[in-house]
Amino acid sequence: MTSITPGKTDKWTTTNGHSPVSIFFNAIHPIPQEAVELIDKETFPAFIQKGKFLLKPGHTGDVIYLIMKGVMRAFIKESGKEITTWINEENEIVGSIRSLGLHVPSDEYLQAIEDCHLISIPYKLVEHLYDTYVEANIIGRKILEKNYREAEERAYISRIPSAEKKYRRFIETRAQLVNRVSLKYIASYLGMTLETLSRVRSRM
Repeated sequence: MTSITPGKTDKWTTTNGHSPVSIFFNAIHPIPQEAVELIDKETFPAFIQKGKFLLKPGHTGDVIYLIMKGVMRAFIKESGKEITTWINEENEIVGSIRSLGLHVPSDEYLQAIEDCHLISIPYKLVEHLYDTYVEANIIGRKILEKNYREAEERAYISRIPSAEKKYRRFIETRAQLVNRVSLKYIASYLGMTLETLSRVRSRM
C-alpha cells in the first residue's frame, strides 16, 4: 500500500554500525547496549518519493518513522477539501500517532512533501522496549511531551482569529519551514485559503 522502498541490506555502514534510531534515543536518554543491538537489528532505512503516500485512510499504522531527511505532512479530507493536520521535518517521529496501540485503521493521509529518507520502527519493537527497559519509558515520555507541546501549539494557532496573526505565529515557531514548504500546505495547516495567505504575505 505504501510507496516506500527499503534501503540497502548493509544497513548502518554510514552511521558507525548503529541505527540512527539508537543514536536518536541515546541523545534523549542513555539506553543499554542490548537495547541498542535490538534497535539496530529491528529498524530499517526506507525512502519515499515526493508526493507519494506513507499511509492512507483505512490502513492500520503499525510502523512509525524517524525522518532523516525531508518533510512530511498529514492531512484529512473533509467535503473534498484537504486539511493539513501537521507538518514535520528532520529528527521528528511520524506515523499514524492517533491509532498507535489501538490497532484501528487510520483516518489520515501521510504524504511526503519532499523526497524523504526515513528509518522504519515497528511498533511491536517500541512496545517490547517499553516492557523491557525502563530507559525506553523515559525516552517515550520525553518524546510524547514534545509531541504534546506541538499538538497544543497546533490547537492554539488554529484558534487565533486573525489570518495575519496566525501566519506571524507560524513564522515565529516554524521559521525553518516558511521558504521550504509550499504555501498551499501552510495555508491548509493554518486553516485559511491560499488566496488569504497570499494577501497576508503581500501586506507583510
